[in-house]
Amino acid sequence: MGDLICGIDLGTTNSSIAYLKEGKSIAIPIEEGSAIVPSVVSFDEETGCTLVGRRARNRLAAFPEWTVQSIKRMMGKDRMVNLGDRRMSPEEVSSSILSYLAYNAGKVIGEEVRKVVITVPAYFNDGQRRATIRAGELAGLEVIRIVNEPTAAALVYDYVLLEEETVSPYVMVYDLGGGTFDVSILEVKGEIKEVLASCGDTALGGDDFDERLSTFFLRHIKDKTGIDIADDRVVKTRLKEIAEKAKIHLSDMPYVQIKEVAVTTVNGEPINLDLEIGRTEFEKMISDLVSETSKKVEEALAEANILAEDIGEIILVGGTTRMPVVQATLSEMFDRPIYHSIDPDLCVALGASVQGGLIAGEPLDHILLDVTAHSLGIKTVDKVDDETGDADYFSPIIRRNTKIPIRKADVYYTMVDRQKGVEVEVYQGESPSCKENTLIGNFHFPLEPAQAHSLVIIGFAYDKEGIVHVTIDQKGYDNRKEVTLDVRKRKVFDKEDVEIGRTPVNYVAEKAIRLSENDKLPQELRDGLSDLAGEYELALRTDEEDETIDEMEDRLLEKMEEAEERLEELG
Repeated sequence: MGDLICGIDLGTTNSSIAYLKEGKSIAIPIEEGSAIVPSVVSFDEETGCTLVGRRARNRLAAFPEWTVQSIKRMMGKDRMVNLGDRRMSPEEVSSSILSYLAYNAGKVIGEEVRKVVITVPAYFNDGQRRATIRAGELAGLEVIRIVNEPTAAALVYDYVLLEEETVSPYVMVYDLGGGTFDVSILEVKGEIKEVLASCGDTALGGDDFDERLSTFFLRHIKDKTGIDIADDRVVKTRLKEIAEKAKIHLSDMPYVQIKEVAVTTVNGEPINLDLEIGRTEFEKMISDLVSETSKKVEEALAEANILAEDIGEIILVGGTTRMPVVQATLSEMFDRPIYHSIDPDLCVALGASVQGGLIAGEPLDHILLDVTAHSLGIKTVDKVDDETGDADYFSPIIRRNTKIPIRKADVYYTMVDRQKGVEVEVYQGESPSCKENTLIGNFHFPLEPAQAHSLVIIGFAYDKEGIVHVTIDQKGYDNRKEVTLDVRKRKVFDKEDVEIGRTPVNYVAEKAIRLSENDKLPQELRDGLSDLAGEYELALRTDEEDETIDEMEDRLLEKMEEAEERLEELG
């Protein structure tokens, strides 16, 4: 057995932690016998203690200025939150949740938790992923890997998929949590899972459904009493709690009767909330939000280049998927009954623990492939902004839904002879206009003087955590630079005087050569790998057309995948 590596689902509304024991994923009950921990942090001014989980949530209505919830939505943003007179970054607040989970899990299982796999929405950008890693570090944990939530869910659902013997290889993971929404299309080939497409919205989730109900409550109070209490923070917090409970109740019952005495007091008179809400009425309030998730599903299907009828299994993740309107909407889209096989609140953490077991060397035969959530590229002068006259063209280097880890490089030219330097601006997004995408970092690269236009190679390395490393090389000169983007701090860090040892594009060929030297493989497969790698390297050296090189690289990657599958079969 390898080291203990726990899986953590750091959720917007709730979080959980799980581990692998004797080949089985177990969610660890750390609060009153429950494995579900509210993602709420509160500071008790009297005792000087930081509270997490249920105790923190219980203080929310009474001490909203000392309590923070839904911090996940702020991850990666350069903003601070207040816990009374204390100012904390989103990473610091999240670190309190992570340390609480790890410490209490250790007490339950009798072993200290130091290493973890943490899940994030597939649509989280680079800054949000970095912020999550930073939160783990602040909690004193070693973050072994960041894993997309839908991918983690698919891992634990292996057992269900095998039992049901699904004919189609395509699986859709629909993850509607408290604060974020993701939909991913995966192709399952035996033990290999490949994410074909991921779409979503990091600002859409159960919190927004609750907000619609609480706003309705405020309007109801104003209509009944003539008093507007929308600016009362304590009242809004309490009404949101009531709304969440009503939403949950309406998932099981067609109506809910709300009777709350003295929601607040105005001029000594109590303001009560007394009304009945029907499921149909509630569903009308949130119809546009549910429709938005449907659009993302259609977008994911289109990007994966498959039809709804091609999907063999639909996995529901996140507590909000318990709502009948969500399941009914999906049933209409896919013409089949939609249901849960595993607790939607826990399957992400359970899947993360499986990934931890894989890393630790547990006897599990899974291969996990993942893709980028956003296209990644740079600003070039191919096109200028009509209003400002500034360069505004987004030149993608790594396309959205590219398998990771990945290294890609493209060639660019300077604008004038003897140009002294270039400004590299890195963006992520899908628009051809940079101003409509997200700037994730920029840096200056000094050039060696050249009589003609300089040729510059820019390469991106996207690792398993979705973090980006950039290399820039002035071709024909000993002038190279490697930087790492730190989105959270909006800085880049130079990696001066580091010999890369290989160009990004040669990475594939080198790996293929190493595979061809494995004597476990049949000689015919080894020879095929060696021949394709040699042809690929020759094409690179002779400056073949990009299209030709891409075709050769695809053939080589397919042969490498065949070799890796054969090695897996051989053990």
